[in-house]
Amino acid sequence: MPQRAAAVYELEHWGVPFSRTEEGKIYQRPFGGMTTHYGKGTAQRTCAAADRTGHAMLHTLYGAALKHSAEFFVEYFVIDLNHGRRGALRRRGGAHLDDGSITASGRR
Repeated sequence: MPQRAAAVYELEHWGVPFSRTEEGKIYQRPFGGMTTHYGKGTAQRTCAAADRTGHAMLHTLYGAALKHSAEFFVEYFVIDLNHGRRGALRRRGGAHLDDGSITASGRR
């Protein structure tokens, strides 16, 4: 499964309420002016949840994070994540929103 399709599949199973076609497939719409066949057709490349896709994804992911007891540090903006060989998060870097200082934490 392509990486993009896997991400949509994962979001759908987390609960993002994607819109559906009459055939039951996830509705896709044009985005960004991409075409097919060198400009002869319109590419359907964005999965949509009515006109509130970002809102639906944000609330679904926030709910999943709360379900797993995630901690939120709203005073930081994450700028880098470093994963180990088995996928575990090893280090993270962030910018403090008050003064712009850079912070890194975790093990090397």
